[in-house]
Amino acid sequence: MLLLLGVMLLVYLLVPRWGREILISIIVLLMGVGYFQYRGIDKPAGLADIEEQIVSGVIINYPSYKQDRTGFLLKTDKNNPYLKYIQVYCDFGAELNKGDQVTLQGKLEVPDKPGNPGEFDYYTYLFNKRVFYIMSLSEAEDIKNIVSSHGMRKMLNSYRTKMEEVVLDLLPESEADLFLGMLLGEKENLEENQYEMFQKTGIVHIFAVSGLHIGFLVLFFSYAASLSGVSKRTRFVGVMGCLLFYGSLIGWPISVQRAVIMASLALLAHYQGRQGGLSNSLGLAGMIIVLLDPYSLFTTSFQLSFMATWGLVCLYPAIKNYFEYKNQVWDIILIPLCAQLAIVPLLAYYFNLFSPASLISNILISYLAGGIVITGFAALLTIHFPLLASLFLYPAGFMIELLQGLAACMSQIPGSYLWVKTPRPGLMGLYYLGLLMLLAALYYSWPRRYICSSMSLLLISLLIICLPAGFYKHGILEVVFLDVGQGDSILIKTPQGKFILLDGGGSHYYPVGQKKVVPYLHHRGVRELFMIINSHPDSDHLQGLIEIAAPIPFEYAAVPETLINSEEYEELKTIAWSRGAPVLTAAAGQRINIEEGLGLQVLYPPADLYSDDNNDHSLVLRCEFGDFSLLLPGDLEQEGLQYLTEHNQSLDTVVVKVPHHGSRDSLSEEFYDGLNPCVAVISVGENNIYGHPSQEVLEYLDNTGIRVLRTDQNGAISIESNGKSMEIECFKK
Repeated sequence: MLLLLGVMLLVYLLVPRWGREILISIIVLLMGVGYFQYRGIDKPAGLADIEEQIVSGVIINYPSYKQDRTGFLLKTDKNNPYLKYIQVYCDFGAELNKGDQVTLQGKLEVPDKPGNPGEFDYYTYLFNKRVFYIMSLSEAEDIKNIVSSHGMRKMLNSYRTKMEEVVLDLLPESEADLFLGMLLGEKENLEENQYEMFQKTGIVHIFAVSGLHIGFLVLFFSYAASLSGVSKRTRFVGVMGCLLFYGSLIGWPISVQRAVIMASLALLAHYQGRQGGLSNSLGLAGMIIVLLDPYSLFTTSFQLSFMATWGLVCLYPAIKNYFEYKNQVWDIILIPLCAQLAIVPLLAYYFNLFSPASLISNILISYLAGGIVITGFAALLTIHFPLLASLFLYPAGFMIELLQGLAACMSQIPGSYLWVKTPRPGLMGLYYLGLLMLLAALYYSWPRRYICSSMSLLLISLLIICLPAGFYKHGILEVVFLDVGQGDSILIKTPQGKFILLDGGGSHYYPVGQKKVVPYLHHRGVRELFMIINSHPDSDHLQGLIEIAAPIPFEYAAVPETLINSEEYEELKTIAWSRGAPVLTAAAGQRINIEEGLGLQVLYPPADLYSDDNNDHSLVLRCEFGDFSLLLPGDLEQEGLQYLTEHNQSLDTVVVKVPHHGSRDSLSEEFYDGLNPCVAVISVGENNIYGHPSQEVLEYLDNTGIRVLRTDQNGAISIESNGKSMEIECFKK
């Protein structure tokens, strides 16, 4: 905040002609800070779960349905600010509507905080909605509908339900899901790979019910009103009535609030014969939304919506006026380009994506999406006459097929998208400084050198954003023990920038690989792995690795030689063969050469080992880099640890991963005496059903003076070494 004020004051001193604007901005900023302090709620430090609780309240959003699971936001009748809003999940299909008054009985739980960088921060997401507790219901008897919605709310619910029924009846399921996602913002039923495809091509905003939708609807309504021959006042009232109806039907997301406010101001100016100031209306829309909800400022939807619109109302006119072109074909290119330029750092920050294809895809697909929205709304108006609605829905379905085909083709073009490292705020600031310099240079007709300087800043920023992950920390060995709950996943970055992933966690109840490991890899900007290794085929080590191997390219895979024919490895081998990646087998006495000066020594299992227990076959890998050494013994237990002690003259190591998540069966004093480690890392899930880590193991490590770090308490644990010294950083301090 102080830095921003300092920059504004500096601009005020250097550019006197901007003095009034800068002073107004400073006053507004200070007033905003004061207002936020007045309305804000501090993040609580000591909230704890609350056992069985009876809660009554009103459902304030449209319930979401995914498979047999229902979710909704409840506004309670409690005065406690931490219990005012509760996110509720039902493990069954609950027939509920927005506006229903319900009574619930269940346990209130504090949302989990992320354990790894890049992981979706659900805790902060809910905090920005002033939600501090989650209630999960497993039985239908735990919820009672006291008073059903009525009046206008009941009519909207009925209308929305009828729309869903008719669409699902007339269109194939995949097209219907996409159509409802675009028109009503229902993204719950979109397939994961489908949604990611739209992300990669830079057009996922079509499912956010954004200003794009409102813009096309304003054009549609205005044209329809002009054909009716009614007065300008009646046209304005009619168009605004349709927009208010649509906004209420979809629940008023932030992007729609912004678009409707701007549209109403623009229409009012147009029908009164005045020139509308789009930049002023954008600022006014932002002020109104923040006054209503200060925390909306920190949401992704607010930032993306307003920055994209800023690109359209400020950057686009400046470029158009500077070049003074008359061919309107350039507008088709320039409009999506300006919107994309304004949000490039935000997309990289929130989604770790840079999509060069987004320019082309937005030109082709955004207008196609407009056709779908217009025909969709026409169907919405005739939804009580299914035969008539089908005249609009079938063309919409055809356009959806075209949209899917175009998006699929764009996503397959080499270089159409890049996974990029999460940019630092300073780099984002450099980019926006370049963008503001470009805007000022164009607007005030500054000399060409200023335009060149601003373009240089933009290109340098983009170049840094797109740097490959291996470029960073050259010459440093990095080992990251990821928080995957009850399981193991360890990422190794070699000094020359290769990435090796040992195990990927896994759970039968949650896609650990997709939700925890892949987001971290994207956060780092990792686009491919040199090697994936599975220590043994237990689900908490292998299942997540398979989820990772499908979307992320890798050159080699390695598994224990003694288990190569295990049925559990069939899927992994199929994925590897489809990528042309050899599946290597590892046994004691081998060395996996990674790069000059660095390799992984395989200490276990012996090639002739026979055991029915997968843990006994766990790969044990040792890594040395200068004076730094690391031992990774998987889930090895007593017999395996004894073999290691007897068959290796020296096991001295600086860092050791505690075997088998710190279970009692993995405690071997001879093993630790032979290691003499400085640091022991335990990869373990919080409050797991196995009781890991064992208290005996913790007491032994503590008594021997070994520093213990745990993923359940410390989150992701990153260890870096230049071969002479070591630095440790924990995600949870």
